[in-house]
Amino acid sequence: MSPRHAITAYGIALLVVALIAGTALFAVRELSHRALDGAERQAGRFIGGAQSALNRAVLGVDVLLAGAGDLVPEPALLQTPAARDRVSQLMEIGVNQNPLVQNMTLVSASGQRLVSSEERGRGNGGGSGLPAGYLDAVLRPTVPTLVIGNPVTSALTYQQVLHLGRALRLSDGTRVAVVAEVDLALLMNLLVQGADINGLEVTLERDSGLLMASVPTFVRSQSPPPARIGGSGLSRGEARLTGAPAIVVVRRSMQTDVLVTGSIPLASALADWRRERNIIFSFALALIWVVAAAAVLAHRRIQRQRRARLELLRSRAQLDQALESMQVGFVLLDSDHRMLVWNRSFLEIFPAAEDLTALHRPFAPILALAAQYRRHPSGGVDTGSALETWLLQTRGANAVAPFEDELYLPDGRVIRSTKNRTPDGGLVCIYQDVTEKKMRTAEILQSRAQLQATLDALPDTLLELDGNGLCHQFHAPQGTGGPIDGQDPMGRAVHDFLPPGAAAAVMDAVREAEVAGASRGRHFELALAGGAGHFEISVSRKALQGAEPTGYIVILRDVTQAELAARHIRQLAFYDVLTGLPNRRYLLDLMASAVRIHPGSGHGAVLFLDLDDFKTLNDALGHAMGDVLLKEAAARIRRHVRPGDVVARLGGDEFVVMLEGLGPDAEAARTQAREVGEQILAALNMPFSLDAQTRYQRTCSIGVALFDGRERSLEELLKQADIAMYVAKTSGGNGLRYFEPAMQATVAARSALENEIREALAARAFDLHYQSQVDESGHVVGAEALVRWRHPQRGLVMPGDFIAVAESTELIVPLGLQVLEMACAQLALWAQNPERAALQLAVNVSARQFRRDDFVEQVERVLAASGANPAMLKLELTESLLQSQMEETIRTMHRLKAIGIRFSMDDFGTGYSSLSYLTQLPLDQIKIDKYFVGGIGCDPKIELIVQTIIGMARNLDVELIAEGVETQAQCDFLRANGCFRYQGYLFSRPVSIAEFESALSA
Repeated sequence: MSPRHAITAYGIALLVVALIAGTALFAVRELSHRALDGAERQAGRFIGGAQSALNRAVLGVDVLLAGAGDLVPEPALLQTPAARDRVSQLMEIGVNQNPLVQNMTLVSASGQRLVSSEERGRGNGGGSGLPAGYLDAVLRPTVPTLVIGNPVTSALTYQQVLHLGRALRLSDGTRVAVVAEVDLALLMNLLVQGADINGLEVTLERDSGLLMASVPTFVRSQSPPPARIGGSGLSRGEARLTGAPAIVVVRRSMQTDVLVTGSIPLASALADWRRERNIIFSFALALIWVVAAAAVLAHRRIQRQRRARLELLRSRAQLDQALESMQVGFVLLDSDHRMLVWNRSFLEIFPAAEDLTALHRPFAPILALAAQYRRHPSGGVDTGSALETWLLQTRGANAVAPFEDELYLPDGRVIRSTKNRTPDGGLVCIYQDVTEKKMRTAEILQSRAQLQATLDALPDTLLELDGNGLCHQFHAPQGTGGPIDGQDPMGRAVHDFLPPGAAAAVMDAVREAEVAGASRGRHFELALAGGAGHFEISVSRKALQGAEPTGYIVILRDVTQAELAARHIRQLAFYDVLTGLPNRRYLLDLMASAVRIHPGSGHGAVLFLDLDDFKTLNDALGHAMGDVLLKEAAARIRRHVRPGDVVARLGGDEFVVMLEGLGPDAEAARTQAREVGEQILAALNMPFSLDAQTRYQRTCSIGVALFDGRERSLEELLKQADIAMYVAKTSGGNGLRYFEPAMQATVAARSALENEIREALAARAFDLHYQSQVDESGHVVGAEALVRWRHPQRGLVMPGDFIAVAESTELIVPLGLQVLEMACAQLALWAQNPERAALQLAVNVSARQFRRDDFVEQVERVLAASGANPAMLKLELTESLLQSQMEETIRTMHRLKAIGIRFSMDDFGTGYSSLSYLTQLPLDQIKIDKYFVGGIGCDPKIELIVQTIIGMARNLDVELIAEGVETQAQCDFLRANGCFRYQGYLFSRPVSIAEFESALSA
């Protein structure tokens, strides 16, 4: 499916989806408007009814109150109990006629209750029980008017009531107030009128917004704040009680300051609409899904059709490519021998047939063209009768043998023609150029002849054996007595024509070749007429051909002369010519075998012997006499060692004896080695007869190094024995010493390193690397200078490899001075760059350097020479300084502090444990050791120590920095606990000054 078709299909689907979605949205919106309009009408009708009910109720109460004046006789008569009871009874009758009124009371202008309809309120002289200010509000108007009070709790019924009162003028002109108590609950029930509207809220309010009563009842302590509700009408806003979005209807009663409000929450008003909306949306989504599914299915169907077309075209193209890439000519004919398909290779083989090829064209002219190149076996030209006979016989037949013949073209090519019948009676013609194959066949025949000639010229014996040693083919050199020596091994087992030892060696090689594919390097010795002959066996496994059994080609090569030469070379290479003892090379091989190959043989020992004053003998008597003494010494040494022990001559007058199998106990091995050594010493102390007239007596020094079954460096073992011998010789000679690890090894290595450090100081071969120190925002605020040694052979050497040696000598002092000079020079360069002038540089100072009497003067001279700002230099001191000379340390720090230098306590918490001097040290910074930083997140105890250090630094008002920060989790923990300076691999490794400044500029 083309992109245009896909866009069209999905575009139509998108339009249908948009139409469905638009229709659904329009329908939902219309239904929403209708639902809201219906709710507004319902709310308006209900609140209108509530307004009318309120007006009727208030009017009824007002009429009752207005007629109360007719019930009162002369005011003076109210002073008698009988009169009051009469008036009270009349008032009670009126109250009973109005179910809303609970009590009616006549109150004087002074607030004295004159008479009441309630039996408990009868009598006079009591208080009115009216809310404060209500009586004044009733009596104030000059024209009597009904006044509605605020809700209060009745003193008689303990229920919420409203006071409705008006002023009356009695017959004597006295103004009094008649007040009725109306039950709020009954009044609100009257207003609600049993309405069944979900979520309906009805309130009775003042014009000022004061909530007087509500349905449902709203707790006064939680009553909403007064809100001015002006006028009457319908609006959408917040419900008076819940504050939820609602349809709000307001109606003003006859008492213009009293409002009736009704609220229907939008959630309730739209409940039915939501159900309808969900149905519409569900239906719309279903339609959209159907449309989308139809579009996808249509798309996939078109894609399948397109893929099928493409696959058909691809198959045709692949068939065409296959035909065109074939190295053979191909022609497909129908049952009438007309051409259907052919390839270019066919036309390349028969260029003359190009004009004869066309679709459905008969193939007979081409067959006639090829017939002139068909050669008859007798040598004449075949007329094609054989092919014609085959074509006639195979027409309509199935599973017939193909017809093959060869065409010999004039240009020398040989073409093999193969014709096969197809099931439908057609013909497949294959034309293959076999010129090279014919040539290779001829070459193979020639190669076989050459191979046979080569084999005849070889001096080796060749056998072809099977896995059982049975000989199937062989070749033996002519005219020589080889291992076969004129025998015919064909059909015989190898044990029948070779001696047992030779046959066993051959079969071992065959079995090895069966597993590994080949075998090399095995030998056997054979007694021949001219002496012992040595033969090398080489076996190669033949590749399997179908079901043939595995065969092996065995070559037996006469290596007698090579073996004799090798033995002579071995004697020269591994043995001393003068004494016949193993030389150094052979000794190392033997020692390797003893140390590595036989770990279970227990301890062993190497004895290093050196004849004392042998040079004097050579100088006095000549080298010939020296050689005689050496040969005799070698013989004596051999006589005093055990069978299997090795005696070797390293050169000159140095001999080595290696003792093996001295047992598992080290002390016993030591004793045995001493016994052998003392026997050799005694033997060599005996006089030597160099000739008939010359006798010579000298001593010997022996060094002994013990070893166990563990693998060790052989050169090191010899060196240890040599060192022990040297100690014996320097101790006076004629003695035996055991090697001790402390013998010269440590001193030599340490001395060499010390000399190299001195040379490096003279050549100023030390550099500084810089590790960034950053603040909590990641901004680089400084760095720590770390020394590196540019060694001419080892490259860049880390401080751990040389600082310890420098510390133990006075070399740490000049080294520290060079570091200080380089650091101050760098600070001076940074000071010239405004962007880097604020960078501080920390330099480590050793205790030995710090305690020099002229250290302060050294620092002052370096600062003056470099021009560096002292305030930018920070000296890092270790806690080891606090272990002694504390007072002197503090004085030196104060002297340096006076010139502006800052101090940091390095590796805090890992060294000196006392904190008593911390308050006396003029420290600017404490550095949390990387050991503690590394424990963050791993050990709660270490985290507690870190928190303690941070708290202590905060209390001492000392800056804090943590080194060795490698993870973000460590950084977050430190920041959360109040450490805001960091140094570690998380931010930067120690780098050269070029890399450091490049990072600053990035």
